[in-house]
Amino acid sequence: MRDRMVLDSSVIATIFFKDEDSLAAEKAVENHSPITVDTAMAEVANVAWKKALFFDEPKSAVFRAMLLSRDFILNVCQVIPAQELLEDAFEIALENRITIYDSLFVAASERTKAPLLTADRKLYERKREIDNVIVV
Repeated sequence: MRDRMVLDSSVIATIFFKDEDSLAAEKAVENHSPITVDTAMAEVANVAWKKALFFDEPKSAVFRAMLLSRDFILNVCQVIPAQELLEDAFEIALENRITIYDSLFVAASERTKAPLLTADRKLYERKREIDNVIVV
């Protein structure tokens, strides 16, 4: 049985929209059973929008990557609905001064007792004291 790992949207985006952290993210995920929150799909789609609009990346390539990320989330990841995590996420957000978006992934990590993998260095710095947050 493969170890489980919660992936936040920054890691999923890094895997499908290539950057300097992509290889490290792929390596970190490759031998794990991925878990994510349903909000990841919208957050990764927002990355696609930014890539096409602000970074002038080809719309067709960005769209294809967005669809691949959607398929990964739906077909490979265990997806936890945000509504199931909202109460815990709200407390985590207030206690740690992080966004609800980020705290949903932290709550998923706490609920599943699986480490949280992020490419968001700001989140990592805010949550460094928790043993189960890993940055790529």
